[in-house]
Amino acid sequence: MERKKLNKILWPVALILLNSLWFGISDNAAPHEINDFDHAIEERTITLAGVFDQDKPMPSVFEVEFRGLTTEEGTVGWKIFDDKDVVVAQWSGELNESSGWKGELKPGTYRFNTTVSQGIITEQTLYIQPFGNYVFEGHIALSTLLIVVAFAETFARKKGGEYLSRKNSSNAQGTEKTPFSRTKSGMPEHDSTSSENDPWRTPKGLP
Repeated sequence: MERKKLNKILWPVALILLNSLWFGISDNAAPHEINDFDHAIEERTITLAGVFDQDKPMPSVFEVEFRGLTTEEGTVGWKIFDDKDVVVAQWSGELNESSGWKGELKPGTYRFNTTVSQGIITEQTLYIQPFGNYVFEGHIALSTLLIVVAFAETFARKKGGEYLSRKNSSNAQGTEKTPFSRTKSGMPEHDSTSSENDPWRTPKGLP
């Protein structure tokens, strides 16, 4: 298969793989443990950092599970406060009711307050998707970068081929041989000695 045809196949495949990889990264969620069943319930404060110092909200899921140790009923509830003590999310109800939350939180500091009846424990985890709201921007940036790399690779390969072609042509011209060459002198194998000056000639008068 020719290199040009191979590149036409490989670059689209690379584009699909790169965007699939980005989709998997952007869909990942970072967990922040607030409370667990093995420890006493506490008021917790966490700080969420933005992506590249941006203030864009991040998809968030607050998973909460309440469990009774010495009772099968009771009141439970939780609240999420921002750094200005403004309630951004809250829930209250009975022990056996579902109490999770799904929404968005901006980068910043948040305080989690939980209230339960005696004999009840809880497990709470906040999941944050830092790149969740950058899926489209990420696809555009990665696709553009890959296209630029593809054009750069094609341009460099073309210029490199032209340079090597000129270099090989120049070397071929320099190594061409001339049709005639001068007789070398000063070397015994190239010096010609006449028979009259030969010290080993046959003496005159001898046959």
